[in-house]
Amino acid sequence: MKKICAKLFATLCLGSAAGGAFAQWQKTPEVQALYEAARKEGEVVVWGNAAREVDWLPKAFSEAFPGIQVKVMADDNITTKAIAEARAGRHSVDVISTSLSLVLQLDERKLLRKTDWQTFGVPATHSALDGRMGYTYNILYTLVYNKNRVKPEDLPRSWADLLDAKYKGKVVANQFLLPRMVGALALTWGEEKTVQFARDLRANADIMLTNAPREPFLQSGERLYAAGEIDSFPKLWARDGIPVDYVIPEPVVTAQIGVVVLDKAPHASAARLMAGWMASAEGRRVRERNTFQVDYTPGSDNPTARKIYASGAKVVLDTPEQVTQRDALMRRIAPIVSGQAR
Repeated sequence: MKKICAKLFATLCLGSAAGGAFAQWQKTPEVQALYEAARKEGEVVVWGNAAREVDWLPKAFSEAFPGIQVKVMADDNITTKAIAEARAGRHSVDVISTSLSLVLQLDERKLLRKTDWQTFGVPATHSALDGRMGYTYNILYTLVYNKNRVKPEDLPRSWADLLDAKYKGKVVANQFLLPRMVGALALTWGEEKTVQFARDLRANADIMLTNAPREPFLQSGERLYAAGEIDSFPKLWARDGIPVDYVIPEPVVTAQIGVVVLDKAPHASAARLMAGWMASAEGRRVRERNTFQVDYTPGSDNPTARKIYASGAKVVLDTPEQVTQRDALMRRIAPIVSGQAR
């Protein structure tokens, strides 16, 4: 009982410390002035690539900063639409949440405004592009499996293990995600090895590539594994009662997602406040609770992230310095995985 009470006390203290840190930056004169200006503007418009990327924001942000209406839109083509709006002289969006790769397209056209992320307690390691992007979470590529039908000893340790004959005809994968994940492996493996892996995977593994949901295949047992799935998916599936779990084969492949403020944001103060809160430690924790999307950058306090780096695993991080090279490799290798090229 004493041990339980001690653990509970420690948890409460940790929670109080986190709350104190939040109050510290939220109550600074600069943030209070920004909040008052944001309330006068009355609203903030946030775009994201998928509904679950932004649907949680209106309620969560209003709990932290009441009095500001949050309007959200989800669309795969938000970057293209933002560029088209800018060309037409229209400016309806304040904040965009998307991948580093797509952020670069906006940055190249000088559509982004610099933000002082430290105002919101965001460390320098969680911003990029000279302050024009704040990091929020990472995509982590996993292998999901039916935990009722797969034994622990039958789980792959490396992505290369998928070429083992025991996986042939047992794997399903998303037609978009798997090729991109394999392409990113080239940053660690090199292009020659990755191209050969992609060819062998296509020719010998009998992977079912589909744009349909993969969880029904896992639930029915038609396929026992789903390769290249984003880490938040199996958590959502398990929450819905599907008997799945996942492993993280090496090399560990990530993609960086972040938030940016548009240079011509119509609600400039609310845009800064929203973006800063989303990138803050508090915003990242609220996101994880709502969406299972996690910050896996070095130094993250997430248990899985800490375990990855403590293990010494090779990690393919998504950085501005190598994102162009990674995307070029993906474009060359992805068609091989999908069967469009050899």
